[in-house]
Amino acid sequence: MMEERFTTVRGQRLRYLIGGRGKPLVLCHGFLSSAEEFGGRFSELGAYRTLIIPDLPGNGASPALPGRHTSGAMADLLFDLLTELEIDKFDVGGLCLGATVACALAKRAGDRAERLVLHTPLLSPDLMRRRYRDQVRLLSRRPMWDGVVWLSRQRWVSDLYKRFVIVEGDVDDRTANINYENQRRADPRAAREWLNDCLRRDDVEVVAGRAERTLIIVARHDRLVNVDRLKELIATLPGLQVFTDSDQGHGWNEAAVHRQLEVLKAFFGNCEGGAPVGGHNPAPSLVTNGSAAHGRPALRETVTIPMSTA
Repeated sequence: MMEERFTTVRGQRLRYLIGGRGKPLVLCHGFLSSAEEFGGRFSELGAYRTLIIPDLPGNGASPALPGRHTSGAMADLLFDLLTELEIDKFDVGGLCLGATVACALAKRAGDRAERLVLHTPLLSPDLMRRRYRDQVRLLSRRPMWDGVVWLSRQRWVSDLYKRFVIVEGDVDDRTANINYENQRRADPRAAREWLNDCLRRDDVEVVAGRAERTLIIVARHDRLVNVDRLKELIATLPGLQVFTDSDQGHGWNEAAVHRQLEVLKAFFGNCEGGAPVGGHNPAPSLVTNGSAAHGRPALRETVTIPMSTA
C-alpha cells in the first residue's frame, strides 16, 4: 500500500517504494529479496516515518550494476538517491546482508544518518556461524555457484532451505510466493558479488561509533549469525538497544513481524516527527547498555508522502 517509483541515479535504473509521514527511514532488504520484504509487512511504520525502500541493484526490478556489487557501491547509489530527493537527515535500517548496506550508508552519510536499526545483521565474518561462513566461501566459487543458482530456482529446494536453514517457521502462501519470485528475479552475478563482499566486510567499528542511537534485533535460533558472540560484543557498547526474539530463526513469519513491529514503533515513535497514530499495545522490552543520552537536538526535517489507496 505504498507508492512505487522508478528513477535513474548516475545512469543506474532504481526502483523504490515510498510512503508515510515524518523523518525519512531508508530500509535495505536482505539477500535475494526486494522492497516488498519491508513494504508490506512493516508498512505500519509509515505512521512514524516516511519509508523509502529500494530494490537494491540486481534485486527485484532494479537492474544489476555495471561494476561490482559491494555494500559500499550500493550505499553510494542510495546516498545519491536521497540527495536527489533533497533529503538531509534520515534514519536507516537493514536486514541480514542489507545490514551491510545500511552500515555503509550510515558511514557514507555521517551526521546525516541518525538512528540505525540492524536486523539479524552479518556485521563481520567472525560474527557468522563458522559452518555458514565456510559454506558460503565454498558455494560462491565457480562452477559451484552455477549449481547454487539452479537449485535456488527450484521451488521445493527453496522451501526446504527456508524451513530448515533460515528457520522461518510457518509462512503463508503469499509470502512464500513473493520470496520465491524474488529468488528467480535476482541477478546471479550481483548475488555472488554481494555475498563475497559480505565475507570481507567488518562493520563493528561503524556500530560501535553509533551505539547511542542503534537498535539491533537478534533471533535466538539464528543458524547464520553467531548470536552468543554478537551479544557479547553488544554488551561492550554503551547505549545500544537490543531486542532478542526468542521464538524466531534468521527468517521471519507473521508472528515475528508483529513482535518486532512493537519494538520498532517504540524505537522510532519517541522522536519528533514520529508520533504514533492511534493506540498500540505496550512494546516488548528493550535492553539498553549504559545510560548515555542521545545528546542531539530534535530534528525538524520531515517528509509526508500519502500512502497509496490502490
